[in-house]
Amino acid sequence: MLKKLIPDYYYKTIENIPYNKLYESGIRLILTDLDNTLISYKETEPTQVLEEWKKKVEEIGFEIIIVSNSKKDRVKHFAKLLNLPYVKFAKKPTKLGLKKALQLASRHYALNEVMEIGDQLMTDVFGSRRLGVLTILVKAIDKKTEVLPTKINRKLEEFFLKRIERKYPLSYQRKLMEYVRDKNDN
Repeated sequence: MLKKLIPDYYYKTIENIPYNKLYESGIRLILTDLDNTLISYKETEPTQVLEEWKKKVEEIGFEIIIVSNSKKDRVKHFAKLLNLPYVKFAKKPTKLGLKKALQLASRHYALNEVMEIGDQLMTDVFGSRRLGVLTILVKAIDKKTEVLPTKINRKLEEFFLKRIERKYPLSYQRKLMEYVRDKNDN
């Protein structure tokens, strides 16, 4: 289980991800979390940064689908404003919502053509690793606005990060050490 909590890559923000390189490697579909990955919980409209990000990755050739654990209508609201398909109440880390997202895609994608972007080890990384897609972890945009289930996941995450550091020190250093340092900056 511990290995499934280790992302393939960590970047501070969605803007830091090398999309051209990923596209060249064959990735075509981006499944992305919404809250604290694309926007903070306090946002009610897409930010200019988010709109520019969407335009950039679509110009490269990616398809984007929002996959959120939230049951709230804000997922639908943002997806509509961004003109993106979405899955709300995805139940990550189960594979159910991620598989549903794959069915919403404009075409069939092989798993090696898919990546997920998210800000949580316990839901986004674990779920996408279980599905077998490329996993990118980003720093949470604003942890002060997180809801109770996410706060609980962050406490669990601390426990597992210590175990990963002991059992897989090289993976921890290459993929998680910067994340731990960055998450403590909030």
